[in-house]
Amino acid sequence: MQKRLTAKMELFLDILKSPEIVTWRAIMNAHKEILCVLESALQKEGFTVPRLQIMFHLYFQGPLPPSAIAEILSVTRGNITAFLKRLTNDKVVKTVPGKSEGRPKYALTTKGTREFEAIFPGHSARVKALVLPMTAEAVEQLNKIQQNAAEICPTVLR
Repeated sequence: MQKRLTAKMELFLDILKSPEIVTWRAIMNAHKEILCVLESALQKEGFTVPRLQIMFHLYFQGPLPPSAIAEILSVTRGNITAFLKRLTNDKVVKTVPGKSEGRPKYALTTKGTREFEAIFPGHSARVKALVLPMTAEAVEQLNKIQQNAAEICPTVLR
C-alpha cells in the first residue's frame, strides 16, 4: 500500500528536484562513499584521515602552529592538540620553535616524512581511481560553493 501524498509532501518532493538540491545530494553522497573507501584503505595501512591530512599539510607547507592546522582542517584546537600529541608520541611529528617563545610549530620528523612519502602515492592512486576529472568550470563552481558556505558561516567549525 502506497502512502498518500499530502500537498506539503508534494511541495517537498518538488524542492528535492531543484538543481541546487540535486547537486548538493550528489556531492554529499559522493563525499560519503569516497571517504568510506579512503578511510578503509588508510586503516589497513595503520593511518587515519586526520593523520594523513596533518602530515600532508606539514609535508607541503612546512612547520605550522596548531591554530593554523586547526583552521585548515576546520576542527577545534583541542582536537588538533590531541592529534598532534598522538603524532608526537609516534615520533612522526616534533615541535620546533615558532616566532614567539610560547607558541611552537609542528613539523614532520624524518620518520614522519618517510611514512608520508610511503603512503601518499598509493593514497593518490586510490583517489584517482575513485574521482573523475572535472572541467575547470565545474571545479570553480565547487570552490564557489565552498566560498558561499564560508561567507554564511565564517567560523572555524562549520
